[in-house]
Amino acid sequence: MNLLKNSLFITSLLICSSVIAAPVMPLSEQNSQKNWVLNQDVSDEFNGAKLDTFKWYVQGTDQQFYLWKGRAPSQFAPHNVRLENGMLKLRTQWQPDYPFVGAPPARQEIDKFENITTAAVISHHTFLYGYMEVRVKIPDAAMTGAFWGTGYQQELDVFELIGRVKTGSRKPEKRFVTSIHDWRPGHPKKNKVWKHGHDLPERTAERFYTYGVEWLPDGLKMYLDGELVHHATQKEMGDTWLLNNPLELWFDSEVFPWHGIPEEHELPVDFEIDYVRVWQQPNDNLLQPAFFGFEGPYLSEVVYKPESRNGYQKFWWIDDKSSNYLNITEHDDFVFNTGRKSLKFAHQKPFTENEVVAFAADGSIDLSPGNYQLTMKVLKKNASGLKAITAILEDPWQVLKPIDISKVEVNQWTQVETQFVQQKTSSGKDRLRIVIRKEDVQGDASEVYIDDINIIKL
Repeated sequence: MNLLKNSLFITSLLICSSVIAAPVMPLSEQNSQKNWVLNQDVSDEFNGAKLDTFKWYVQGTDQQFYLWKGRAPSQFAPHNVRLENGMLKLRTQWQPDYPFVGAPPARQEIDKFENITTAAVISHHTFLYGYMEVRVKIPDAAMTGAFWGTGYQQELDVFELIGRVKTGSRKPEKRFVTSIHDWRPGHPKKNKVWKHGHDLPERTAERFYTYGVEWLPDGLKMYLDGELVHHATQKEMGDTWLLNNPLELWFDSEVFPWHGIPEEHELPVDFEIDYVRVWQQPNDNLLQPAFFGFEGPYLSEVVYKPESRNGYQKFWWIDDKSSNYLNITEHDDFVFNTGRKSLKFAHQKPFTENEVVAFAADGSIDLSPGNYQLTMKVLKKNASGLKAITAILEDPWQVLKPIDISKVEVNQWTQVETQFVQQKTSSGKDRLRIVIRKEDVQGDASEVYIDDINIIKL
């Protein structure tokens, strides 16, 4: 009898353990068969005694700021960030005696920081594509609660929601709005290039809502309390689709002066964040997809704020001779398999160079010994004379078997591949070369595009 009881007890423990260990899924995906994997680097339940500063940077720490200090007249202040009752709380306070740092940029059209302190935290880690979900309550004042991401020349605002409007229409109090900002050099002052709003039954400050956005390689899906409320595709967005590089995540509270500025008697208020969860699909590609898709820079390591990522960015390099034939396309060319860009090889007269080369960034290849497969997507325009593409790994040096593209159908993206054996571990400076050799070019003209280079271990 005791043995039976012990057996039942152990069985109960195992059942309980399996229930506890069940992976947390997006609210809209409770019965989904998708193999979502939680990215712990950018997810947080905020259940600890203090904020994990290896995961999050608190704006204003030691009077240091990453990218900006907040929207004037308010300024981010580190003392306004706290964990309480299993939540991250970003407080806004009336503090006219606070030692504000610096002056706002001219584009903010308010000449000084004063009276109001607020808060922001930013993830140190970045990610590319996935399902973002947060459960939050917006501050009940003329302050925003915002969840957004910044990356190379791009910004995704999952939401910037105001709790109480003092000036103008009060519709924003009951709207879930997602938007995209274009930060490419030379872009017009109005950098918000796309947005979509969804009406809510109540004010965002009246209760907790669960907001979700699935960031796809070719669009966005917006979710409210687990229900899909909008799906925007890259095809319909056209030139406004820019989200092709990794993002770091922000939570912050801001003043929107055009909706009114809070007064002393309306503060303090809190922006309350129950959790942030980011899921991604498993991927066995060993390369950074954005860089090897020609969308943006390679980042060799996690950049801890407030240090700028700009000093760590590395790009493809093509020498002057090779650039007469090889170049990375522009956004406006709209030639890509995914994203917005690709690598173009073209000539309009007999190709006489021994070879032309595009060099990936130092350190962008990191392989251990083993068997591998390199793939790329190729688009041939019309009767292109290019018959093969050669890939070279530099350290250890290895010339891979040329990739035959002679039988690739014209005017459609096609995957091509080559397999290789890595004998030694990559050095810290290993990189890939894409080489076009004279013996692989026939005829007077070619126009070929390369995109989405992957390496997987077999």
